[in-house]
This record gives sequence, C-alpha cells and structure tokens, in this order.
Amino acid sequence: MIPREGEPREGVLEFPLQHTDVKATVYGMVAEVTVTQTFANPFEETIEAIYVFPLPDEAAVNDMTMHIGERTIRGLIKTRDEAREIYEEAREAGQTASLLEQERPNIFTQSVANITPGAEIRIEIHYVETLNYDAGRYEFVFPMVVGPRYIPGEPAGRTGGGWAPDTDQVPDASRITPPVLKPEERTGHDIALSLTLDAGVPIQDLRCRSHEAEMTRDGNRRASVSLKPFDTIPNKDFMLQWDVAGEQPQMALLTHREGDSGGYFTLMIQPKARFEPQEIMPREMIFVVDCSGSMEGEPIAWAKQAMRKCIAQMSPSDSFRVIKFSNEASELSDKPLTYSVENIKRALTYIDAMRGEGGTEMLSGIRSALDYPADPERVRIVTFMTDGYIGNETQILAEIQKKLGGARLFSFGVGSSINRYLLDRMAEVGRGVAQYAR
Repeated sequence: MIPREGEPREGVLEFPLQHTDVKATVYGMVAEVTVTQTFANPFEETIEAIYVFPLPDEAAVNDMTMHIGERTIRGLIKTRDEAREIYEEAREAGQTASLLEQERPNIFTQSVANITPGAEIRIEIHYVETLNYDAGRYEFVFPMVVGPRYIPGEPAGRTGGGWAPDTDQVPDASRITPPVLKPEERTGHDIALSLTLDAGVPIQDLRCRSHEAEMTRDGNRRASVSLKPFDTIPNKDFMLQWDVAGEQPQMALLTHREGDSGGYFTLMIQPKARFEPQEIMPREMIFVVDCSGSMEGEPIAWAKQAMRKCIAQMSPSDSFRVIKFSNEASELSDKPLTYSVENIKRALTYIDAMRGEGGTEMLSGIRSALDYPADPERVRIVTFMTDGYIGNETQILAEIQKKLGGARLFSFGVGSSINRYLLDRMAEVGRGVAQYAR
C-alpha cells in the first residue's frame, strides 16, 4: 500500500491486497479478461488501500464491480476529476468506495476506501483487447510488474505516493513509481491465472516460456492453460504464445450475435510462414541498444543474444550501424559499415563489451539513429532494444514521429517485465512491429 497525497511515506502499512485471480478467454485474436483483486484489513482500524498495478496498454476496460459480503456495486465511468470528487466524498462520509484511475495506458491505480477491520472486499475488473500477431504467431500477455522508471527532469512537488517526485518532464512521476521490493524480498500477495483458448484455426505450437503452466489441448484448435501452484508470485509478466501459420494460408470466421438483432463477424486470414530470400530488399540496418542501469543482468544478456541473431541474419547487400546509449549515445563507427567478415567480427566484439549502467537518456539513442542521412539505395530499418522503463514516453514518441522519415522502427523488449505500452507505441509510430526477447 502506498500513502495518499500529502501523507508521510513512513506511514505505509502492510499491503492489504491478498490475492489476484485472472480468468481469460481468447477467441481468435480477441481476449476477454476478468481480474479479481481481493483486499482484506488485518488491522484494528479502518484503512484505505491504494494499489498501483499494470494492465495491457491495448486493454479496453469496460466494467468494474465491488463485492462486499452479499452486496455487489457496479462502477460507473466518469471523467477523472468527477470520479475523484465522488470517491473523496464517499470516503469522508465513512462509506466503502472504490476508484479505478488510469495513469498511463498500461498503469492503473485502484483505491478502496474505508475497509473495516476484518473485512474482505473483492474488486472485479473486466477488459477486452486484440492480440498482437507477428511472424505466424499470436501472443497473450498479462503484465504483473510496474517496473522502476527512469525519471528525467527537475523536481516539481508531489501529487501521489510513489518513490519519485513529480518533475518538469514527468509531472505525474509520483503516481507511476510504486515502492520497489529488494531482490531478497517477495510481494505479500499471490496470483492465479487460467486461460481458455479457441484459436479458430489449427494451433501449430503452444508454449509458455515465462511461467510453469499446465496446458491441455482439446483437438487442434482449442486449449486451456493455468499457472502451476508453485509459480504464483507476481514478479514477472505472463506470456503465452501459439503459432497458427503453416506452409499454406489459412482462414477462420468468428461470429457474434445477441438475440434477434444484427450480428458481427471477424474474418481471419493467416499468411504463409516463410518468404523467399529474393523477396527481401537491401537494407540499412541500425541497431540501438539500451545500456542503462535497469538493463544490467538478464536484460542486457538477452539484448546481446538478440543482436547476434539479427546480425547473423543480415544479407550481403545490407549495411549496418550499432549504437548504444545510457547517459549519452555512442556508436561502433562514424558511418555505416558494409557486410563483411571483418566488420561482423568488429560488431560482435563491440556487442560483447556492452554493460548496463547509468541513466536512460533514450532521446540520445533515437537522435543518433535517425539524424544520420539515409541511404537512398537501401530501406532503413531501426531495431531498438530496451526494457522501456522511462517516464517521458510522450517526448520519445514525438521525437520518433518527427525524425522517422522513410525509415521503419522495430522495437525489441528485453527483460522479464517490460513497459509494453512504450514498445508497442514506438513500433506503431515507427511503422514497424514490437517483439519481445526472452
């Protein structure tokens, strides 16, 4: 639990969230998800619980209900100021109330006022989202971590209870920086997750690399997945992938109709899995790697592994650059290198020496990649590898849009928890695709 605005941070109590239960149903490329949060008050006085948590950035939250004993209270969608005013009035009147606020497309704050001693309150949040499809594969992700962000700028007061003050560049920093556990600590609650999948087309492969999960297949198009009991600590994002592309294109039709009214349908057409080398144009490859402190350890190791694979898959007609950034950006060479054995060895040595340290001045990496004049004979492809944990997302996206030109930017998320909102939007603005290395 975090303190409310204006309250001392030393007054933070044991976290009252006891359990989170996630139930998801996937039809083709659409997921319907219900998240149930159970709060309890173990103290001898009435408390308020404030919980900052992530949801997918593409999620459309369409329902919230609060269960208190036998009572069920359904939430209403209001403007932020109006909803906050109603909640504050109920809290001051001693009524039990809940408020769900969106801080970022992928960060929410759940407030529950006046939980009486010994009481248990369940909050159900329902959302829908369309799933990402890339290279013949769909992916369902349920984020479980709001990672620590790099917050640039000068301090400018505080409007929330997070560890960082608001700044001139991130004016809501104190609302998106919940307390961070030490490596030897674990969160005080656990999570259960179950998913039912109806792919609509034959599933070629089904895998969960993030967690230990039970998987049961029902024919070639359906499956059910759930977390195993010993892997229920919410310290990394849940990721489930399934391949649907084969040697030939495939098609599926998803339909929906309520009563006698008109219905809806979605037509899914899956392209073939592979294309011939001669169909690929010469490319100007620009690899940008985040080498800030949050990338140290597994993230930088995964970034290096992904970089080696990318370089190994280049064609002799390609040129390339390698850029790294933390407090500032630096580069392997002052101009693009041609594809040769010598230059590849030089790049791999440069990559092997990368370490995670310092700040995350992402703007410097973007400018280094896009300010250099483009090669008119090649398609410019920028691959940007980062965990995305910064606070000035809007500034980053605006810079990409301003400087992109004819290039395409592909974002690669690395780490066990990632700011997927930023990575997905970078790829969208950059006319590319977001992928996530594990």
